[in-house]
Amino acid sequence: MLWGLLDEQRLTGLQLVDTTIYFVAMIATVVLWARYVVSYLDRKNFFERWLLRTGQAIFWVFLVFIAINFFYPVFFWFDNQSEYHTACMRHAALVAQIAMFLSTSIYTLYTTAKTQGDIRQRHLAIGLFGLAMVVFLGVQVFFPLWPFDAMGYMLGISLLHSFVLEDETEEYRRELERSREALKEALDSAEKASKTKTVFLSNMSHEIRTPMNAIIGLNCIAMNDVDLSQTTRVLLQKIGTSAQHMLGVNNDILDISRIESGGMSLKNAEFSFVQELEQNSLQAGLNAHLSKPVEPDVLFETLEELL
Repeated sequence: MLWGLLDEQRLTGLQLVDTTIYFVAMIATVVLWARYVVSYLDRKNFFERWLLRTGQAIFWVFLVFIAINFFYPVFFWFDNQSEYHTACMRHAALVAQIAMFLSTSIYTLYTTAKTQGDIRQRHLAIGLFGLAMVVFLGVQVFFPLWPFDAMGYMLGISLLHSFVLEDETEEYRRELERSREALKEALDSAEKASKTKTVFLSNMSHEIRTPMNAIIGLNCIAMNDVDLSQTTRVLLQKIGTSAQHMLGVNNDILDISRIESGGMSLKNAEFSFVQELEQNSLQAGLNAHLSKPVEPDVLFETLEELL
């Protein structure tokens, strides 16, 4: 459209620039098409390497001739009446494009015969795109002022969008849906495992509470014996303290189970902060000294020091 407006106004200089840009874009599509086909098929064989190198060679060779065209008309030229004329390299560029599209179409259709399902349909669309471009470029050779190559690209892009891009987008959506389902199953599995762990800890804590209550009760009975020696009484006190500590751990586990099940309730109760600190300090000291085997005499001395 721009070229037609420039031609009507006889702006030959701008027509020269516009036509040059057009030919650069035209030969650049050869490289882009070759890269697209190679990237899509991803076979990594001799033909695909040849296709890439040939497309690049065509681009650079004709780019040189387009540059030469500014000094000597090898692609096109305008006469004194601003009439457009074609030259030999313009026809050679079109023939090179036809050869590239034809070779890629034959190769893609050959690959299509070896595929099945959706991949077969996509390869067929690419092959038909190449054949359509061969036809339109062949007509363009004889009608230089008609945009048959542009119409061929529009038709080919419509084919790719309808049979390749949309199909791949739908496949991508299905893959996302499968990933979403897998994540959902993993989440459900993790939640079931967490519930199983909570039930196990809750049951285990209940089972431990029964013997711990017996230990605490018997320890209290033993402490009421008036004939106990001072050393034995001290030991019984420590047994009671440790039993209370272990009972507290079990209660904490039960509290965690209640929190996870949503049945936890807070209570406002008074407690001795000093007593809690003394109990924690005593338990920490016992754990530090009992981390390795010790003699009974050493144990009694340690208890006396902690007191």
